[in-house]
Amino acid sequence: MISAFQIWTSLGSLIGHVIDYFTSDFEGRNCYLIPLGVIYVIPVIMSIGLFFIPESPRWLLQHGQDKKAHEALRWLRPFTEAELESEIREVQDGLALENEIHKNAAIVDMFVDPVDRRRTVLAVCALSCQGACGAMYIICE
Repeated sequence: MISAFQIWTSLGSLIGHVIDYFTSDFEGRNCYLIPLGVIYVIPVIMSIGLFFIPESPRWLLQHGQDKKAHEALRWLRPFTEAELESEIREVQDGLALENEIHKNAAIVDMFVDPVDRRRTVLAVCALSCQGACGAMYIICE
């Protein structure tokens, strides 16, 4: 996910620089209004799209809304009724297992357990290296 974030950040930065380059010769306010306007295109499209996407079936099951979870899963994937029930059962089993595992979880576990400690170190190092490369400094400048 960190790599995907870095790729999209770099791609967005590249597109921004190209737009800035081509609008730098414009006269008047258009030289900065066009790049600023382009920044809002993708977020507006995504914001409108959010109204058409149902809640996650997993989230709905976690909050006791079984009927809505069935409807959301049916919308996301056109299952037969037997496949739908099987998928719902799998999600419910996963939620039960997750609740059982997290019953005794504490924040210190990510440093005590060797597997979790390795995950924590890798995540911190990856984000630190991403920050150290200076991409955000260049983007914000």
